[in-house]
Amino acid sequence: MRQMRSYAQKVFAKDARLAQLTDARSNPTLPLSAVLSTWQWGLLRQTPSTEQIGDLLKDRRWRARLGLQPEQGGSPDRAAQILDGLSTEEWQQMMLEDFFLARRAGLLTDDGLYGKRCAVVDLNELFNSETIHCPQCQVREKTVQDEKGEKRIVQEYYHQVVALTWVSGPISLVIGWEVLAPGEGELTAALRLLERLLPRLGKSLDLVLGDGLYCCRPFFKTVCGAGLDGLAISSGQTEMDEEIDLLRETDDPRVVLGIDVAVWEMESEAWSRDLKRKLRVIHCERRYAAPSWKHERKQLRVMTSVPVTILPAGQGWEVGRSRWRIENGTFNVLTRDYSLTHNYHHSVAAIVALLAMRSFACFLTQAYWSHATARSQNAPSRFVQWFQQVVIEDWVRYLDGALLQPDQPSG
Repeated sequence: MRQMRSYAQKVFAKDARLAQLTDARSNPTLPLSAVLSTWQWGLLRQTPSTEQIGDLLKDRRWRARLGLQPEQGGSPDRAAQILDGLSTEEWQQMMLEDFFLARRAGLLTDDGLYGKRCAVVDLNELFNSETIHCPQCQVREKTVQDEKGEKRIVQEYYHQVVALTWVSGPISLVIGWEVLAPGEGELTAALRLLERLLPRLGKSLDLVLGDGLYCCRPFFKTVCGAGLDGLAISSGQTEMDEEIDLLRETDDPRVVLGIDVAVWEMESEAWSRDLKRKLRVIHCERRYAAPSWKHERKQLRVMTSVPVTILPAGQGWEVGRSRWRIENGTFNVLTRDYSLTHNYHHSVAAIVALLAMRSFACFLTQAYWSHATARSQNAPSRFVQWFQQVVIEDWVRYLDGALLQPDQPSG
């Protein structure tokens, strides 16, 4: 664990950069750096509760690692209140800096299925609770069953966010989050996110992928307007869908060798007045047999601005299917392993802070696993075993050794 903290400091200067965020408090006795380091490393250990993470500030071993004195205080409630007072804009800037630092360090590579540097925009849900915790909570009804087997309807409060995620290469990283306001739709928040990030990512990205919700003029106008290309799963409700259906009735498909997929392709001028360019429509049908347990779709239709010279129609099948790897991969890992009990009153700034730190925790774990196992002859071959030994078990030894070999104070 000591080496992992040193790695994070060497590559990202993470603790030092956290200490530079604007503190809304006046003359605080508890350093901001100590609080944010507690949040960051508590999330990295996949601690499930904000209360448990805050309890670290009362652990004398962890306090020794941070260089905290008894008179400086620290509690779970205070740790939560400090998050409420931080700047959303500064967290968003930090996430962007993390991305560029990771690229510079070679942790986010261009190799992958696509031959293009890709990011996916999609919705993620978090902080489900049957108790409202802030004015920004969304609400819905759900049916629950008690221990007696009786069903009842309760109100569930939750937050939704849109993420832009780097997906080229073996390690993914969320570049930015955008929180949905009550009553706001995913597309509205996503366009706000893209308008904020894409002008700054123009030289680092080539292609932005989205699901059927993003098969619309505003998405392609925003992405193409930033000098990038877009690709969206067809919604099945556009003029271009009618055109490709007519083509399928009149023309035979081309079968892509090697993957046994039938392809129909055409260029459409349906949205050219708004977009100042034509879009390509690629309709694919799987001809090979797939095991039923894979639930692999039979057909896939995508709309894209990528020229055929860069993205041949056959690759449209692979690129279009790849976005499910993100939905079933990165987001599932965040939701399963880095979820938090929604157990304190918070602001949108606190939500963004937790999102930024939990996505960095997920990324740092994968990056350090790759770094450490490449340099060890006896590293566990399975990630779960490595995580248990290095992050969970070694954490205890790291804390126990704090009183004998303290770190330098983080702030």
